[in-house]
Order: sequence, then C-alpha cells, then structure tokens
Amino acid sequence: MKLIPIVIMILSLVDLTATYFYVSTFHAKFPSLDYTALEANPILRMAWQKFGLPLGMILGGAIVFALLSLIALTASEKMTYFFFGALVNLHHEYF
Repeated sequence: MKLIPIVIMILSLVDLTATYFYVSTFHAKFPSLDYTALEANPILRMAWQKFGLPLGMILGGAIVFALLSLIALTASEKMTYFFFGALVNLHHEYF
C-alpha cells in the first residue's frame, strides 16, 4: 500500500476528531445555540440532527471515513495527491 492513502486516512481521522472536540466544546458553552450549523458536511449534520452529537459523530464519522478511505484506496496516484493537497490546504490551521 502506498504512503499517501494512509496519510489521507490519518488526516481524515484527525479532522473528524478535531471537529468533534470543537463542536462539543461549543455545545457545552452555548447549549441553546444550534451546533449543527457549524459543520459544512451534510452527512455529519444529518447524523447529529438524528442521533445527537456523540452517537451522530460516531455513525456519521464512520460513514465519512469509509467513503474517504474507499476513494483514497481506489483512486489513481494523481487523485490521491489531489486529496492530500485538499486536506492539508483546507485544514492548514491545525498544523
């Protein structure tokens, strides 16, 4: 297995973990506000709305991670570099 798909999957897990901690902190500080408005991913938003934050994050995160892993493992090498660049560029504030 190539290194780039593994790095993509690790960065995806880091992103999902950071999202959970950020949204749970926001929800703890502002319980009356809608925490689902913070997320742009429609899969996670729908899971949070249906199952709540902890269970929705587990179920929605598993779906998102599975889809991203499937794409990263089956895409061409050029596409994996594109995904890697997109993940790093979108989340450069974490690094």
